[in-house]
Amino acid sequence: MLCYRQLGVLIVATLTPALGSQCRGQDKGIVIEKRLVTVADAIRMTRVAGTEYPAVRPKIGFAVFAPDQKQFAIVLSKGNIEENANDYSLLVFRTADLPAHPTPRVLVSFRSSSNRPGISTVSWAGDSDTILFLGARESGATQLYSVRCSSGELRKLTNHPTSLVSYGVSEDGSVMVFAAESPDHTIINQTILRNGLDIQKESVAELISGRAINNRDHELFVKRRRSVRVQRLRTRGEFNGFTNNPLCLSPNGRFLVVKTDAMEVPSNWEEYQDVGIQGVVRTGHRKGEITGILRYELLDTRTGQSETLLDAPATFSSADVLWSPDSKSLLLCKTFLPLDSDDPVELQSRRANKFVIEIELSNLAIIKVTNEELNPVCWNSKTNVVQFFGPQKPSQPPSARQSVYFQKTEKEWHRVRDAVNGVLDWPIDILAEQDLNMPPRIIAADSRTRRETTLLDLNPQFAELAFGKVEEIAWKDGTGKSVSGGLYLPPDYVPGKRYPLVIQTHGFEPHTFVIDGTHMTATAAQPLAGKGIAVLQIRDIFYESLVTPQEADRVMSAYENAVEYLDQKGVVDTNRVGISGFSRTCYYVKYTLTHSKKHFGAAIVADGFDGGYFQYLMSYNVDPSTSLESDRIIGGSPFGPGLSLWFKNSPGFLLDKVQTPLQIQALGPNSILAEWQWFEGLKRLGKPVDMVYLPTASHVLVKPWDRLVSQEGTLDWFCFWLKGEENPNREKAEQYARWRKLRIQYEKSSRLD
Repeated sequence: MLCYRQLGVLIVATLTPALGSQCRGQDKGIVIEKRLVTVADAIRMTRVAGTEYPAVRPKIGFAVFAPDQKQFAIVLSKGNIEENANDYSLLVFRTADLPAHPTPRVLVSFRSSSNRPGISTVSWAGDSDTILFLGARESGATQLYSVRCSSGELRKLTNHPTSLVSYGVSEDGSVMVFAAESPDHTIINQTILRNGLDIQKESVAELISGRAINNRDHELFVKRRRSVRVQRLRTRGEFNGFTNNPLCLSPNGRFLVVKTDAMEVPSNWEEYQDVGIQGVVRTGHRKGEITGILRYELLDTRTGQSETLLDAPATFSSADVLWSPDSKSLLLCKTFLPLDSDDPVELQSRRANKFVIEIELSNLAIIKVTNEELNPVCWNSKTNVVQFFGPQKPSQPPSARQSVYFQKTEKEWHRVRDAVNGVLDWPIDILAEQDLNMPPRIIAADSRTRRETTLLDLNPQFAELAFGKVEEIAWKDGTGKSVSGGLYLPPDYVPGKRYPLVIQTHGFEPHTFVIDGTHMTATAAQPLAGKGIAVLQIRDIFYESLVTPQEADRVMSAYENAVEYLDQKGVVDTNRVGISGFSRTCYYVKYTLTHSKKHFGAAIVADGFDGGYFQYLMSYNVDPSTSLESDRIIGGSPFGPGLSLWFKNSPGFLLDKVQTPLQIQALGPNSILAEWQWFEGLKRLGKPVDMVYLPTASHVLVKPWDRLVSQEGTLDWFCFWLKGEENPNREKAEQYARWRKLRIQYEKSSRLD
């Protein structure tokens, strides 16, 4: 087979008769033309909606069944580059049409031109005909909507001045609770101009702009059907957007369970064998400030009273609460138990394990169910059997998910083989079937027979694209522990030929078809492969060393050993290796650039934590936990004796060690301030550095134009520095004029070194 490139098109001439069936059209030997993958293809890809991180779409559990299970709904989304928006569609299928090939009905379509999802948080009302969802149209605020399947009637149920982030509705629809963003407000007014401002928790970016941005802070409300009044609910702890916080309303609408940030942490919580909890307790915090540790609160929607539901930390899982059908008790899953036992064996068990428990509301009595880490699905009111999904390893495909059943009799819970009387609570699994090299398609699988029916081929246009092959590989980090990643090879890969390599940090998803990356910021895996650059996506968040002085050094060894592994395999040219970091892994990349003995030909960092002094000072007033985390990572605070540790370990104090051209992508006002130390520091030292600013971008990029700038910039940057190639697009002429000056500067500084 002969392959060559021509203006972005991979032309494959098939000469082998046995491969003639792969050709489009006629007999053997004809030419197949497949276009190389672009960033625009990634943006226009139809995806299953439903998670905070758009690229890591759910593979299972995204279909929402009606209470009578006669219908189910799914939400799809895709980018609209021309309108700089994302188009969302709510599709409804009839279960009775299976196992034939049902035709879905597009019930609602919303276009969002903001960073908010157009359609999210879908649920069914008790009548099995009405669907509730959060919707955002164009640039408007997110509100609660309902739509009737029978008539298609669409109703807007809220008209709140700010965007809703979650909601809950009682079984009969008479009680509605919702959480909404706190309104922004102007910091600078006539009083401030006259008397000055006593700064409290304002960020530097807010002080510069003059506006407080409160979309991190959420307010709770309850509304009853027969009342026009909306009542504010107040929690004991801090209720905010970082708690992954669904509103768990009891079926009768009387009680609400939420997770809030614990404002005070008992000293004995350090006994829990959890690295995050131990770190917070050891480091300490100022009274009245958020701690980053969650706990459950129970609110009475009638009286507004709130109380702590359990004297123990909660997890960040978003699917861990399930109410009983009679609203008299609830299950908490993957939760810690209070350390109040006099039995030493029981006490040690509570320190080491998480549990599924039932709490009875009458007296808040705790009944253990199991110490397995399970996710609740549903509670059968007739049989008193609860269905759970068992834990699933990252290496397992979504179809490997198994159900676990427990039944309550009297005051005890017992594990049972399956649902009582053979009645399954979840008869059909709707899966996004895919793998590393197969684009997702929606299938229905019978839970008993596993017979599969294809419902949707989400992206039939992909048949015309030349994708690079992706394979999972494994190697070891500096501690001897295994690291996994996904290696993207160029579409015309030739064994034995050495290629430039880009290490794409912050995650790898096995069994998942990913064009760009697990996040959409500064990632472009398949487009890079199409340019003849191998890409390695790495699963590089090592939780056992997280928030310790060993965190960055261990990850750096994983990067270095990956290059050595691929060098031994004859895949990469070690003189042309690039690396990109995003969010947490900005710290890893910056640490690597200042500490590694290996040379990197180019690097990108985008909107992330970097263990730096300027970020330390910026964050403490707004979120002290971030600064305290830096203390734990570096080994001390940047004052007095601890300053010497910062000189040694904080990348920002070691900019003179950087020998790599670096592009910085700043997303929003806080980001540009957070990245300023590196940008100005490298400029001051005469190092090649480029900064791109996207003023209204979100942390995980959402809007198509932001993605184009970030991802095409990533593609262009690595092609320029690793291959000496430039995009001929005239609109990018100024970009390359700037970069050529950086290259002259880089070559000059390299000669001096």
